[in-house]
Amino acid sequence: MNLEGRPREIFVIVVGEFIKTARPVGSEFLAENYDLDVSSATIRNDLAFLEELGFLNKPHPSGGRMPTAHGWHYFMEEVWQPSYLKEEETLKFENSVSNLINASIEVKECVSKIFPDVSEEFLKRFLMDKIFNNYGRKK
Repeated sequence: MNLEGRPREIFVIVVGEFIKTARPVGSEFLAENYDLDVSSATIRNDLAFLEELGFLNKPHPSGGRMPTAHGWHYFMEEVWQPSYLKEEETLKFENSVSNLINASIEVKECVSKIFPDVSEEFLKRFLMDKIFNNYGRKK
């Protein structure tokens, strides 16, 4: 899948803003802060399109969108170039990933004490699934 035009531009902006803030990005924010020459409703339609493609998801029904694992993969393979991120942003992203790993290790240690019969491989797969596939899904 190769995104083109405004949906690609919006996707790249959403990923960039998410890297900066670690917060979902909404259509009103995009309309107010970027010169996209369209209404926030049109941006919402593009965001919904990107969500249908599996690139973005909404952690809350009335909130903004954030990249999915599929979206990150696409971004890294098709969009990102080493000069795209500033060194400061790269360090911030690396720190966020490090914090996520440390939190996952703590969860793994707690679960292994409560459920000593659960294998380490199961815990790894369970945590990865929770982090990348289930975060923000509607219940």
